[in-house]
Amino acid sequence: MNATAFGNRPQEVVTPETLLYDAAERIGRIREGRTAVHIHLSELLPRNRDDAKIRVATRLFESMVDVYRGQMFLLTNSDIVLVCKDARLADLDATVYKLRALFAKDPLTYTQSAEGEDRFVTFYDLESQYDAFFSLCAQMRDDGKKRQADQRAARYIRELDAASLSAVVERIAATDIASVVRRQPCVRIAGKGHAEVEFQEFYMSIGDLQKTLAPDVNLLSNRWLFQHLSQALDLRVLSALKDAGFRKSPAAFSVNLNMATVETDVFKQFFRSLAGRAGLLVEFQLIDMFNNLDTFFRTRDALRAQGCKTVLDGMTPITLQFMDVELYDTDFVKVMWSPDMADASQTAELRHALGPVGFERIVLTRCDTEAAVAWGLELGIHHFQGHFLDSMAAAVTMPQCGKSSDCTLAQCTQRHGVISGPLRAACPNPDMLDAFPPLKALR
Repeated sequence: MNATAFGNRPQEVVTPETLLYDAAERIGRIREGRTAVHIHLSELLPRNRDDAKIRVATRLFESMVDVYRGQMFLLTNSDIVLVCKDARLADLDATVYKLRALFAKDPLTYTQSAEGEDRFVTFYDLESQYDAFFSLCAQMRDDGKKRQADQRAARYIRELDAASLSAVVERIAATDIASVVRRQPCVRIAGKGHAEVEFQEFYMSIGDLQKTLAPDVNLLSNRWLFQHLSQALDLRVLSALKDAGFRKSPAAFSVNLNMATVETDVFKQFFRSLAGRAGLLVEFQLIDMFNNLDTFFRTRDALRAQGCKTVLDGMTPITLQFMDVELYDTDFVKVMWSPDMADASQTAELRHALGPVGFERIVLTRCDTEAAVAWGLELGIHHFQGHFLDSMAAAVTMPQCGKSSDCTLAQCTQRHGVISGPLRAACPNPDMLDAFPPLKALR
């Protein structure tokens, strides 16, 4: 048959999600005795979601498919859905138990949601819960289509090479880079309910930069070329901060820089511009330090002699297992929070690794929930960064702002996070944008 008989529409690629949706639609006609099991493997921590374990998980379900006239679907996000008929609940529980054992190191297997539900698996009795299951299948079908479209679009993004690097650097030089500079406060929580912003970190939003200057180039695809790009970005960020014209200067600026940037005239001019009005912290990435440890130690000592503080950025429980961070003798060490750190064994390991550094020198970052801050305080940490703290800062600022009735908390939080551009211009009370009043600490 001539393909044009179907028109010129491109044929839709079949995904596991569309097959599941079609199966769920057919099951709706005869629901008696049918059960669905949804294993939420997409919620596993990335390091536990490897292909080998996923393949083992699917094989564990294959026997259930044969015995109970079932269908199994491995979805594009790694979730597994099994639909079967007249299955013994004890057999399903036994298979799920084996899966929990397979992924036993992941918190997903033994924690519950805020509503008290099992986060690892959901069972559906399709005689009574068909509508909820069918709604889920429809949502997963739509999500699968979106992932498919995103993957197709990603194929057209070029990798960063010498030619595209040169073009992006030229665009950076001709662009008002301040619009993609972001800031985030670091909050120090002391005793007796007192908390205040100790310094403000300023950094480049790579996502916004890519959308603005290089939507067709994956800026992170080549680490070595990106390092050259980041050195050009360092200079533009420092210039933007020097000319920002804050209504109220931060008590201290924190900037993440390449070591080579510290030797430039642009950095020296920026540092001189802060004299007498603000302190300065310079953050270094571990990979940059490892490239030349002698240069790092020399740079650290030179900065310290001028009154600057240094920060070792981007530490995780994994990197802390392989290095003694106290040997680098930075003023602060940033550790990225993740929920699995609340596990008792991980907490004990982190206490051991960070004890020699001193918890007063640790900054816990990516604190998006109150639970992260509570965990840090319990460990003896006093410095925190993350979306939860951003919202706290905005929530304390709004009652002191005479025009806060015109804004939402989300808007106030977003406007505090930029130094230029439409978001900042939309603020009805610009004088409050650079104000970070003392906060009420968690007890």
